[in-house]
Amino acid sequence: MIGSCLNIQGVKLPSFFSALTIVISVLFFYSTSLEKSRVVTFAKPMVITQARRTPAFQLYQHALDKDQAPVEIIATETTFISTESLKLTIKPVIISEMILAQQEIGTKNDFGFQVSVSEKADSEKIENLVKSISQSAERPKSSSIKKWGTIRGKFEVKDGVGVVDHIVEIKRIEEGQVRELGQIDLQAGSYAIDIENPQGTLIAQIKDKNGILIGEDQQKIMNLQSQGNYFEGPFIRVGRPQGIAANPGNSGGQPSYGKPLGGSLATRNLANNSRGKADPTVRSQSNQQVLTEPTSIVASLFSKQLQLENPKEQFLNISKNSSTISIIEDQKKIHQSIITIRQTADEIEIPLFTKKWLSGALNYVSDQIKIEFKSKTAPVIIGQTRLNNAASAGVTVEIESQPGLKAIYLDEYMIPNLKLESTSENGYFLFVGLESGTYPVVASKSGTVIGQQLFIAEENHISYQHIVSSTAARSILFRTYDAFSAEPQDSDIVIPDYVDILETAAGTASYRTYNQLGLSQFIVRAKQDYMPINYIQDARKDHVHVPLIREPWLLNLQSQQQINDQPNTGTIVGFVPELEKFELYLISESYDSKQIVYFDRLGEVSTTPISGGGFIMFNVPVGAQEVLVQEIPTGRVFSQVHIVKLNQTSVSHFNE
Repeated sequence: MIGSCLNIQGVKLPSFFSALTIVISVLFFYSTSLEKSRVVTFAKPMVITQARRTPAFQLYQHALDKDQAPVEIIATETTFISTESLKLTIKPVIISEMILAQQEIGTKNDFGFQVSVSEKADSEKIENLVKSISQSAERPKSSSIKKWGTIRGKFEVKDGVGVVDHIVEIKRIEEGQVRELGQIDLQAGSYAIDIENPQGTLIAQIKDKNGILIGEDQQKIMNLQSQGNYFEGPFIRVGRPQGIAANPGNSGGQPSYGKPLGGSLATRNLANNSRGKADPTVRSQSNQQVLTEPTSIVASLFSKQLQLENPKEQFLNISKNSSTISIIEDQKKIHQSIITIRQTADEIEIPLFTKKWLSGALNYVSDQIKIEFKSKTAPVIIGQTRLNNAASAGVTVEIESQPGLKAIYLDEYMIPNLKLESTSENGYFLFVGLESGTYPVVASKSGTVIGQQLFIAEENHISYQHIVSSTAARSILFRTYDAFSAEPQDSDIVIPDYVDILETAAGTASYRTYNQLGLSQFIVRAKQDYMPINYIQDARKDHVHVPLIREPWLLNLQSQQQINDQPNTGTIVGFVPELEKFELYLISESYDSKQIVYFDRLGEVSTTPISGGGFIMFNVPVGAQEVLVQEIPTGRVFSQVHIVKLNQTSVSHFNE
């Protein structure tokens, strides 16, 4: 264990000066290299956890009502593609003092929606199952929920994903939980699912008999077209699962293949779960070229704990909604090192900037503003605003914590132009004169906040992020509740890309956002006697479930374990509702694991990591920190970047 956003301002130049400007930009400034994303996949599949997606607070609500509302067990049928057959057995699972069966369990909760828990059970042989599937097998027994309608659509398997001897599932997910299961007819290339509500996402998965994820696709339920007795759903195309990658822009040079750094258990596990030759039968031609393209660029994930063999590699054995700190370096010292936060399934390339361009840009800015920078190695923030997947002009950006620090925008020739008041057509901006630290950057257009990102600034590095937004706003549902009793609690929430303070009523509220990528860090202040917390999660999620905790509980656990406060530190609290067994790592060589306390689903101290509970990391150094939760025995990684603040508590969930 290791401590472990259209107008370009300016005047027309005479042709001579225009030509001169172009020459300067080409020769001295811009050397960033961009190309279409090409990601290498691995033959070894990604491992998934159980199919249940029920948030902790909903399960606790069931626990409170278990005596008054007995749980109804509903038998369902799962489609198995095999010449072998399976005999279903019921395997109990204990969730918040309730014994549930790992098939489908349906009952109403206080929020009025159906809770479903599903899992592939243990199996033995049955004959002629393929035939029964093609003949439209018996539909699952209906539950007590009211059927809104039936969705039918096309189903396709791509990228060489096989279905022989595999399990094929389709389900509707809403607020992070499984609501209904559907059926798939492989011969007809179609699916069907009865739903209670036309909201959420359809997720299709192909797994092997051991639960290893072979293929996946997810499509938002929206714009359904009525076809009489059913609604036409989205086209489901199941391909290889997506992972996480540094994905730097290409650069010439000699080949450079790195090795994993360090010798810790976490490092070895990360390396073991990402290594292996890619299957040539499923690799695209472009990906084959990536493998042989010479480069001096070295990319790493997990705060340099995992150095990729090829900078275009993708780490597959990681959950969606995960984030990691990636470092991109040039062994030839031509390009400036880059530090960036990467997320699962983010395929946008990180552009490369030469040291010569950066030096020229900084000298140009210094001359223009008549200020000499304190240090040539001081961190620089560079970002790009993207709207509807394209570079966006007319966007203004500011550092939320330092509104007086003005952004510098790059013109169409990638030259810093202090007369520009918003982004040019390329969408690029930069901030200079910074100290090391973390900076929340907010983007606005026409007076409306459209996106935000967290930047990690370090000496001798460019801190780079994309601020990705859409012209179509999304609605985000917010719930705040007691972490252990599940009672809804009202709170005030400060949201990075929302101007007003959001207030929950009966523990529930909603807001709209244009943001499409990044980490969202919410400041949550309960109106009762709960402590203020910083809750962090993937900004792409359509819901935010915040478990509130009381300061006496936290201090009591700290006292029980005789842990003393240390200077320049904060606290991280993680909830792990799904994993039966897991290991925990903080990517920091100097962190003492004795500062970690585990707790169960009721908040009581546990000597070991336990499903339904979580952990507390006391005395975590201030700054950007990366927490890894690794499932046993699959090695599946749940990774989250936290921004630890002095004497404050950062909270997150480690689940899908």
